[in-house]
Amino acid sequence: MYVCICNALKCSQFRDAAKGGAQDVTSAFKACGAKPRCGRCFEEAASLIEQSMAPMDAMPHAIAAE
Repeated sequence: MYVCICNALKCSQFRDAAKGGAQDVTSAFKACGAKPRCGRCFEEAASLIEQSMAPMDAMPHAIAAE
């Protein structure tokens, strides 16, 4: 799914940037070789980065419906 339409950046690119060491939106854009433009994607990009940096044991676990 596209997160940043201005730069055609997908959610996977923001996740990969976070796994590569990007800790915020600005550093994620830099890792992707892009510069932020309109800013509408910042909230979603920050959320993806945060999720990618969270340890797996801190992630909520899905519970199967009965």
